[in-house]
Amino acid sequence: MHFTYSILYLRLKNNKELKNAFINPHFKQVLIIFTMPPTNYKKKPMKIWRNYKSIVRNNLLLYSNTNKDLQYWRNDMFANTLIYIIPLSIIALIPSVLWALELKLYLLITVDITAVSLTTFISLKKGIDIKKRKLLFVSTLYILSFFLVYYTGLNSTLYLLATCFLSTFIYSFKNQYTPAILNIYISIIYTIFYYTHLIPLLFAHFQTSVLIAVFANLIFLSFLICSLVPKLFNGLDENFKKNIEHNNKIEKRNELLKEITWIQSHVVRAPLSRLMAITAILKDNDVTEDERTFFIDNIIISSTELDTIIKEIVTKSESIRST
Repeated sequence: MHFTYSILYLRLKNNKELKNAFINPHFKQVLIIFTMPPTNYKKKPMKIWRNYKSIVRNNLLLYSNTNKDLQYWRNDMFANTLIYIIPLSIIALIPSVLWALELKLYLLITVDITAVSLTTFISLKKGIDIKKRKLLFVSTLYILSFFLVYYTGLNSTLYLLATCFLSTFIYSFKNQYTPAILNIYISIIYTIFYYTHLIPLLFAHFQTSVLIAVFANLIFLSFLICSLVPKLFNGLDENFKKNIEHNNKIEKRNELLKEITWIQSHVVRAPLSRLMAITAILKDNDVTEDERTFFIDNIIISSTELDTIIKEIVTKSESIRST
């Protein structure tokens, strides 16, 4: 029915004679129905998505530094991470919970749901400092990664590596190797659990050499990430500072140019107008000696004032060159 209304609406819209035919009072009700434009249902999901993005970005970046320095871009990256990770994690949560229910891993279900809930809370809750949001988010990722490794085996060490990479990008640690050190601790704890037979037997079918190889590679890559990413950010930070400094210089020059333009168009105009008026009087009219003396004194005063203004313009112009 909706499809039929849409076709009739398009025909009425493009055919004036057909549309006028429906002006007859007998067809008034039909006209109202058939001339209604079709509802665009595609706009609603996009509107919801835009509102969602706006809420998350406002919560996280409201008190962020307006200068687009390195810290601003890290905060922006954190905001974008949360924007996309929430819907994706909800999608991933469904099969994860079904799999865990099948194996009766109720603690893993609790951890999964808690992690998604905390991430949603971090994104949507107002009034939390962005540094605290980041710490809570990184902690949530590490706890979730540990439980995934514990319940699903060594394949899930990729989560630990991804958490290390993500936390290094979004958060500036006092010790740049903190994420790698956390992965060492988790590797040690898992190894202890393995040798004390605390790992579920379903996921412990691997040799000791495999365990050592996997965690050795994890630790190596974690330290590599913690070494290279800060160097990348240091280089970017220098470029950001140079760009900010360059923009500040340009803004300062623009302000000086505005001042010079204002002086030239307003301040210079006053003594110049007086000089033009006095010379016109002296040229076109007979004046007494006293009037002549008076006008000459005013010419000297206006000339001195004009000279002072020109010197001020020159000083401001030289300051522009120096910047």
